[in-house]
Amino acid sequence: MGSERRPHFWLDKIARDIIEREERLGRKIDVLRVESGIGASGFPHIGSVGDSLRAYGVKLALEELGYKSELIAYSDDRDGLRKVPAGVPEEYSKYLGMPVSEIPDPWGCHSSYGEHMSSMLIDALEKLGIEFTFISGTEAYKSGLLDEQVSKLLKNNSKVDRIIREEVGSSKPEGWIHYWPRCERCGRIYTTRVLKVIPEEGKVIYACDQEFKGIKGCGYVGEASYLRGDGKLSWKGEFAARWAALGIVFEPHGKDITDSFRVNERIAREVLGYEPPLTVMYEMFLDSTKRKISKSAGNVITPQMWMEFSPPEALRMLMFKRYHGTRSISLQSSPLYINELENNVRKYHNLERIRSERDRITLKRLMEFTYLMEGVPEPWPYRYSAVLNVVSMLPRDIGFEELLRVAADLISKYYGVDPDSLLSDDIFRRYVYYAKNYVENFGSRELGTVEINGKVLEAVNSFIDSLSEDMSDEDIQNLAFETARGKGVPVREFFRALYMILLGQPQGPKLGPLISRVGVNRFKDLYRKSLEEGRVVRKE
Repeated sequence: MGSERRPHFWLDKIARDIIEREERLGRKIDVLRVESGIGASGFPHIGSVGDSLRAYGVKLALEELGYKSELIAYSDDRDGLRKVPAGVPEEYSKYLGMPVSEIPDPWGCHSSYGEHMSSMLIDALEKLGIEFTFISGTEAYKSGLLDEQVSKLLKNNSKVDRIIREEVGSSKPEGWIHYWPRCERCGRIYTTRVLKVIPEEGKVIYACDQEFKGIKGCGYVGEASYLRGDGKLSWKGEFAARWAALGIVFEPHGKDITDSFRVNERIAREVLGYEPPLTVMYEMFLDSTKRKISKSAGNVITPQMWMEFSPPEALRMLMFKRYHGTRSISLQSSPLYINELENNVRKYHNLERIRSERDRITLKRLMEFTYLMEGVPEPWPYRYSAVLNVVSMLPRDIGFEELLRVAADLISKYYGVDPDSLLSDDIFRRYVYYAKNYVENFGSRELGTVEINGKVLEAVNSFIDSLSEDMSDEDIQNLAFETARGKGVPVREFFRALYMILLGQPQGPKLGPLISRVGVNRFKDLYRKSLEEGRVVRKE
């Protein structure tokens, strides 16, 4: 098969497309920069971090091809506050229209509202193992990074306005200048309009006489420098300015900003003389009710929330699988994501068993990107589902360290591993942590229906009735054997029924110590609950 026809993983294909495009354009770029915008107006969610992860995947693919690359995480903290998101005091409506970098932090732990929101995403990116260069939009304007681009856009404002009207239309009057000075008196940007551009002085004359979200401008008329200035470009121009100033060659974008992206591509090309970056459009994440996850809707799943229930590797895998199509996501489904990660790690180390070349390459590259090209670990000898089942059985009032010791003891017996090695195993420790959080937030995992032969079920009932709290591990183990033999049922079938009731799987650690650890009365309660809920079904 020719190389041009070989199946490629989507990140590898994008990296090759970027290289071919840059060579065709004749641009001599030492460092191929990819960009991700960080919204600073509300709580960052899974979709926000997905944008950065996809861009970082392209960076890794470019580096694999032998090129230097850098991810720019650009914070839009010069944007004005457009809406008070759920979770922020409603009184913050008084700051509508003001740059989020100049609004106080509601929680008092950062210098501004914008810095607080940006810091949450920065924290998530660091925990996800992403290397990036952070740029604050406020600092980009004030440092002069965008001066050349702002000057060109304001000098050619009629051309910018025409492009916007041709592409998406506009509710603004003809000749509107798409730049917002910050009002010197009231501090807002979205209530201002530029009256005149004075390019020879790098200034604009403006009036604060517009209305935004029911808030009227203060009426102030003044002048402001747009060089190292306090104002900002509208989104229909700012992307283009960033691309040109930083030499961006790739930036993914969500379906919700497709129009803005298209406008910026033309502005970059026709006004700034910069060929815009290659892009891919990804669709939005939906919550469990199929609503789009958004800051304003208040149904945000933050990356920090994700990592209370599932490892960063599972989130990276989810983002790197593909970028097409909407996807539902919920914290309650975290066991499914972890199970998929475990299965894929096992498949990676048995690639020769995958017959399709396309599937083999896709799985191989997916897992290599999931582990950030640092090596896919060998499969670990236990499963999260077993850890979750064990934790769900144990009392909820025991501390984490005790829970860890008990889980290690039980899991080690089931999988035949040393309990001390489990206690020092970071993955196992995280598994117990995720399972504890899962049970505390969502209750026990649904184990499914257990069908038990009528005669075996009678033996199980007799065994449970005979159990008492003062029995030792050995007493419980002996009672199980005696009950099975006394009722004339196969010992193996009897034990299988008990393990299915307890763990949702046909075998497990030694039964006596298992029930003793769980607690006899708690075990009885679990069994009664299984009967009441119809999970244990008599099969004749």
